[in-house]
Amino acid sequence: MKKIYPLLSLILLLFNYNGFSQSGSKMNFGAALAANNPKQQEDNITLLVKGNVPAIQRVMEQSGGKFRYSVGDIASVTIKVKNMRSLAASPYIRRIEAGNPFSKVRPMNDTALIHDDALPVHAGTVPLAQAYTGKGVVVGIIDTGIDYSHPDFQDSLGKSRIKFLWDQVLPDSVPPQPYNYGQEWTGADIDNGKAIAHLNTATASYGHGTHVSSVAAGNGLALNKFKGVAPKADIIFVAANLNSTNAIMDGVKYIYDKATALGEPCVINISLGDYYGSHDGKNLEAQTIKTLITAQSGRALAAAAGNAGKYRIHVGYTVTSDTNFTWFSGPAYIAMYADTNNFKNVQFAIGADKVTPSYSYRGRTSFSSITSSVGVLKNDTIFNGSNRICTMQTYGDTANGVYSMEFAITPDSSAYEWRLMTTGSGKFDVYTFDVDTAHLADSTIYAPLKKYKQPDFNQNMVTSFQCLDEVITVGNYTNRNHYLDYDTIMQKDSTRIPGNLFESSSHGPTRDGRIKPDITSPGDWTLAATSLRLVPWHLANGNHYKLCPGGYHIMDGGTSNASPGVAGVVALYFQMQPLASWQDVKNAIINCARVDSFTGNNLPNSYWGYGKADAFAAMTGCATAVTNNQVNETDGLSIYPNPASNDANIIITLTGKDQNAELVIYNVLGNKMKTIKVKNSDHIVIRRGSLASGIYFCTLHAADQIITTQKLIISE
Repeated sequence: MKKIYPLLSLILLLFNYNGFSQSGSKMNFGAALAANNPKQQEDNITLLVKGNVPAIQRVMEQSGGKFRYSVGDIASVTIKVKNMRSLAASPYIRRIEAGNPFSKVRPMNDTALIHDDALPVHAGTVPLAQAYTGKGVVVGIIDTGIDYSHPDFQDSLGKSRIKFLWDQVLPDSVPPQPYNYGQEWTGADIDNGKAIAHLNTATASYGHGTHVSSVAAGNGLALNKFKGVAPKADIIFVAANLNSTNAIMDGVKYIYDKATALGEPCVINISLGDYYGSHDGKNLEAQTIKTLITAQSGRALAAAAGNAGKYRIHVGYTVTSDTNFTWFSGPAYIAMYADTNNFKNVQFAIGADKVTPSYSYRGRTSFSSITSSVGVLKNDTIFNGSNRICTMQTYGDTANGVYSMEFAITPDSSAYEWRLMTTGSGKFDVYTFDVDTAHLADSTIYAPLKKYKQPDFNQNMVTSFQCLDEVITVGNYTNRNHYLDYDTIMQKDSTRIPGNLFESSSHGPTRDGRIKPDITSPGDWTLAATSLRLVPWHLANGNHYKLCPGGYHIMDGGTSNASPGVAGVVALYFQMQPLASWQDVKNAIINCARVDSFTGNNLPNSYWGYGKADAFAAMTGCATAVTNNQVNETDGLSIYPNPASNDANIIITLTGKDQNAELVIYNVLGNKMKTIKVKNSDHIVIRRGSLASGIYFCTLHAADQIITTQKLIISE
């Protein structure tokens, strides 16, 4: 019997369930879609498989698949799609993940050396024992491609500084093992002209990877002398196939293995990302990368936080007995994520509203729960009367204490908006660019909108490995607001404020509430190398304003450019401490981060992380942290020792500004811990035990203004 809804009836005419029983719950949505697609059964698919590695190897041998490699208990394999069910049926296999066809990895798109405070490190300023330039350290870059012919990637003799180059996109020809795809060249191959195929690809010509590499490790030999943070580091580059499931993970393993063979510490930069996913770092790709980072000392990874800071891509709220909803438009992909205890009592449904030429509710599917959906791929066709409205695929999944419920909606008309409806109790998060706010009206015009849940600006960073504690995730502040262009015309944007967080910089926290990004670095309006093959196109298309004099460098921005700056700082640190762990170098950077009037004192937070990266402070244990760049050179304070395990000495220097001068010490929550009146020249001693161990911020006030702020660390 049909259930009649107001206005029009909505009939779910076809329910096509594909149950995997026990084995199905092991698969993610991407794997389930492939396994149930009759057109893909003879195709090869690359999977991440978690379980007993020797058993996985045996299954590969028996099925004619290929075991590529393993990291811990996670293996990368290639197998026929038709054999996935038998793979999932093995009791020795706990999880299978394939790429999600609805998500896509994408690029995250001078004075930066000043803002990152790298120049005194290059100079070996006291108390550093020597100059540090990244020499003897590998900077690995996973990106779109690199113009290796650019002078900034060559040494003074014209030899390539790139030790290895792997292009994952080119047809298989001398591919690296065990990956068995793409093309690989050594530095000698590059010098001998054997890598020309890479320069002729769109990935290299596009220029994103060239620019990113320049920020991290360009040596400034080309015109303009725009030098990167680690100008003498060795470079290993992977041009990633952004449509491949394992591209980034393969690239991470490839670079670390090559660096180990060279006997050098290694930091990898990844300015690529995907905004879809659980935003908790619990997927198999992230867990594999975590294992690779922590496998030995001398390894670290920096990643861009993303450029969605001004977009509402997150929907999350506490579910109640009221039926609330959010609209999604077009061909929509919706993925709900929640910890198991927060989702087991949530009921959800997909509804339809017609929004043009007028508003009308067309009904909904039946409410269901995650417990009845796990491991079940469901194909629905939704009709309104005799007219089909859409087709839809749904899949429930569980892994690592997290539930996910995914919907892929293909509409037959653009006149409809799709409701994600919830009732019951619990909470969840959704990350998508398909949220619709364009058709919102006042609830007096369309009454159901009283129950509408708006998307918000929270948690709009990229997902997967960027959410790991082991990864240094980087936000972006404005580097400059003027530069000379190709025609030596001054380009200036007075709306940009150097030092201020750029509006597009994505922010956290992670879905499970951890601080991200960890640190910020200059990215917006950064000048660095461009692909020389792209220069004629820029000149022919009126982009003189973007290029710098000579055409070797270009203005670009985003967290894509902030992250390699921090990777360069890590390379400097590894030159000084080659056996440092990821935790050592991350602690050095976040504990010695710079704070100023832009960051404020209430740190860490989900916009700035712990503050601004400061290479010199990180290299010197915070003892010589540079104050914010608005301070008069003769005014300020210095703290030693810092970190302090006994008494801490604070030296005050002021020039004629002793009116109402005081030193205020805040904790990381922004609470005042001490207020001390000071003179224009003063020596303050913070006695051991007067402050508990932790991080504090010392702000010097004089003449009704903030003179400077510095971090004080009280150790155990």
